[in-house]
Amino acid sequence: MAAPSPITSHFAHPGHELKLRGDYHIPHSCDLCGETIAGRGYSCHHRRCFFDLHEDCAAYPETLTSFFVHPWHDLTLSRAAATAGAVCHVCRDAVPDGAFLYRCAPCGFAMHPRCSRLPRAVRSELHPEHALAAVAGMGTCAACGEPCHVWVYRCGLCNVDLHIGCLHGAKPRPSGGGGGTGGQEAQLVGSLVGAGAFTLINMMESNH
Repeated sequence: MAAPSPITSHFAHPGHELKLRGDYHIPHSCDLCGETIAGRGYSCHHRRCFFDLHEDCAAYPETLTSFFVHPWHDLTLSRAAATAGAVCHVCRDAVPDGAFLYRCAPCGFAMHPRCSRLPRAVRSELHPEHALAAVAGMGTCAACGEPCHVWVYRCGLCNVDLHIGCLHGAKPRPSGGGGGTGGQEAQLVGSLVGAGAFTLINMMESNH
């Protein structure tokens, strides 16, 4: 078996070499996205550094240009300040303290790295007649009945809106009216990203 390949530098952690680990036996959080690393990832072996990245997160570019959600300015991936109540402007999910975001300095726009991989158009068994396009707008989600804020998947022909996380059924609501859906939302968004555009029928049935 070939030895793990080091990467000599990464913009998220300049100055130290990151080495690819085959497995994380003790849970670690990815310093870029804030989620737990399971399986392979990159780790800094410098003493008292404790910097870790998902193997997939290491592939995010430092700058996005002309991204369809915010095409007016470049978006730069950088560590977010620890701000209570901070949310992604695309999926409206919470931002883990210290995680990285794609940000537009002039506009204050910010989004999760994972949301940069959302497809522009998808299909849903909740509205099989037409494709749904990612658009900026307000409305009411046809799945859960809750308001849609900022970015939704919409059928313009039928005026049907769905939350990013509700494409295949209403996402679970937090008990007691409080938070707690961050991990579920991340899994839903991640599933959309992995499936790609136009191939999403029934992919989340196991969540219901």
